[in-house]
Amino acid sequence: MFSILLSKKKSNFKYYGIQWGKTLGKIMRIKLEVIGKENLQPDKNYIFAPNHSSVMDIPLLFVAVNRYLVFVAKKELGRIPIFKTIIKVAGFVLVDRKNNKNAIESLEKLRSDMDQSPRSVAIFPEGTRSRNGELQDFKKGAAIFGINTGMPIIPVAITGSYSWWKKSFFSKDLNIIKIIFGDPIDTKNSSYEDRNKITMSIKNEIIKLANEQ
Repeated sequence: MFSILLSKKKSNFKYYGIQWGKTLGKIMRIKLEVIGKENLQPDKNYIFAPNHSSVMDIPLLFVAVNRYLVFVAKKELGRIPIFKTIIKVAGFVLVDRKNNKNAIESLEKLRSDMDQSPRSVAIFPEGTRSRNGELQDFKKGAAIFGINTGMPIIPVAITGSYSWWKKSFFSKDLNIIKIIFGDPIDTKNSSYEDRNKITMSIKNEIIKLANEQ
């Protein structure tokens, strides 16, 4: 936080996000396996659209993506004082899931800020964590943000996260969590009317990636 504040470079958050993920992974005895990194160009930013079933999804995604990454998060997280300061400084955005107009305005602010500080963005299409490990209904935020920005969308399947979540946090067993990157979904020539089709493409690709493991 201090490094970002003093240097005025939000991108410094990349280093701390990755170190945070690696440290938590060691503490929780998690072995991270990353598959499909060949689908990512090192100098390109993406919208990452992963399934979500445990609190480790976010820190481990920092490690797997290995670039300046921010998340679109629910506004309730802003009630945590220290966390609120961190995400504001790093360039995250909080959205009101119950207010579509407010959510759209928040995403537009993020899009404008990205013109000054380019970054990749992660949006959980399910909106919140799955309570049973099964995919929930997908919201259209990732698709709409992709249409508005022209950024390619990477479907991401996270496996092993839910089974870890059901165990004790400090289990002595080694837990394997896989993060699998799918092929990019091009949004450059898409319109708002394509949002449902893109959303279903994201969901179908995540299901496919998870079933292949």
